[in-house]
Amino acid sequence: MVYVAAALLLIAFGIMLYRAYMQERDLSVLLKGGAMIGAGFFFISFSRSMIVYKPLMILHIAMVILYGYGVVLYLLRRETKVALLGAPVVSLALFFIVAWFFREV
Repeated sequence: MVYVAAALLLIAFGIMLYRAYMQERDLSVLLKGGAMIGAGFFFISFSRSMIVYKPLMILHIAMVILYGYGVVLYLLRRETKVALLGAPVVSLALFFIVAWFFREV
């Protein structure tokens, strides 16, 4: 069921990206939107590594949802919210800090 939801989400992002490109016929919109969607898949795939630290994984999932909202805002309104798009990077940094700290203990 999760794979079906992910596939539908990917199709929805693809349709939104296509519509955003067709409205302005600007290649930079297509490239930025595609890069944001690709980065989103990186953040989602990294979630499996965070299962070791469950609170951080929950935080990371919440941050990825915020990131998805930021991508949708960009594709629909061309608003770039840096705080939303940078949210998963915070949880990734916390993951590496916690992993480095517990490696030493």
